[in-house]
Amino acid sequence: MALGVLTLILTGCASAKHQQMRNERDILREAYEDAQRKSTFKRSRDFLSDDMLGKWRFLKLVVEEWGGSEDLLKVKTARTARRLKGLTLRFWKSGDTAYQYQIENMMSKTHGTYTTRAVHREDKPKSGRIHFYPISGTQIPDLLFNFAKGTPQQVLLSDGEALSTILKIDIPRISMKEKQMDLTLDLGMILAPDGWLHRGNIRCSFERIE
Repeated sequence: MALGVLTLILTGCASAKHQQMRNERDILREAYEDAQRKSTFKRSRDFLSDDMLGKWRFLKLVVEEWGGSEDLLKVKTARTARRLKGLTLRFWKSGDTAYQYQIENMMSKTHGTYTTRAVHREDKPKSGRIHFYPISGTQIPDLLFNFAKGTPQQVLLSDGEALSTILKIDIPRISMKEKQMDLTLDLGMILAPDGWLHRGNIRCSFERIE
């Protein structure tokens, strides 16, 4: 009887010890996986931000049509492109995490911070979205794409209905290739008589000079 009780006690202790070890392993594994996720997120966030470091000079601003006509936007684009001639952007890193930008060759001092979120695709290995956070002066998307504000677009909802919205210009796409950087505003979709039509993009290109 006593031997049986002792056996149960020892078995229970061993089982509790095993459960404790398993719990500790689970905690360590979860902590490791969480650290890996954070590390992957940081690499994704900083991937393009690091590639942007340096000085860039305005190259061109164009409307890339995918269908239909955007004559008014083309006129406004050409007017803005003339105003942007000589514009340079400088990007640098402050400390381990802060990425900063400066708009140069303008009357007002314009600077702030920025972050990117890379999209890892085989056909476009260096592309993603960029967010600018101004500290002073003009916001970069406003400087480049302000003429497109108020442009209507439509979104196809899950129930098949079309929702009319206004084009957002504050988070452009970014892509890098060799010594060129492109900031692109997607003009969105419109519902044409023949079906949905992607209107195209407004692309602002810069060339690296430092």
